[in-house]
Amino acid sequence: MDTHFKSYLIEKYWEKWLEVICGILLITFGSIMVSTIKDFSGVGETFTANSVAIIILVLGCVVFLVAFMGCCGAIRENACALTSYSVVMLVLLVSQLALIIYVWVDHVQIQQSLEKIVQTIWDQRKTDALLMDTLQRSFKCCGLNGFADYGITYPASCCDSPSNGTCALTQVMTRSSCLRAVDSFWDTNVSIIKYAGLGVTAVELVAFIFACCLANQTRNSQRRQNY
Repeated sequence: MDTHFKSYLIEKYWEKWLEVICGILLITFGSIMVSTIKDFSGVGETFTANSVAIIILVLGCVVFLVAFMGCCGAIRENACALTSYSVVMLVLLVSQLALIIYVWVDHVQIQQSLEKIVQTIWDQRKTDALLMDTLQRSFKCCGLNGFADYGITYPASCCDSPSNGTCALTQVMTRSSCLRAVDSFWDTNVSIIKYAGLGVTAVELVAFIFACCLANQTRNSQRRQNY
């Protein structure tokens, strides 16, 4: 194997490790979103929000596995494995772009879905206080539109150090409303999905091009060896 081809192969290894890191980041981000939303799975409106988080998590797992397959193909100089890797990577590229476009276009609709979840949890608080308590603890918020929604008695979930099952006014005054807290959560995460997603897609596009070139060069090298 010539020096140029070796350096090209080494460069490809680094590309695969970068993809592995991207896959791990997607898995981590998707897991955080899923763990945040899963506590409210009993509310019907969670489907839209939860599906986005699950798709991100699944894509992260697939990216990780595909990157590993690409590493094996590059190390073994297997043109078939690299070609398969290129095809799967192309499918991933299209899937991720579709997800990014969906979030970009329908982010307001998804945010409205999250707000409906909060509204439903608030409306059901008298029959199922656990969901509202979980929401307030998870997002460090109090009340639907603010602590004033509770009148003069504030539940223990509205503060970090309740006394006798309730919180004092001074403890809840700094808490935002749950609607605002959830909106802030989505605004932060939608930006990550958009721009980090575009970054990961760009890395995968470069990896796809390199994989195609490497597969072609490996195939040509094997043909020359047969003559």
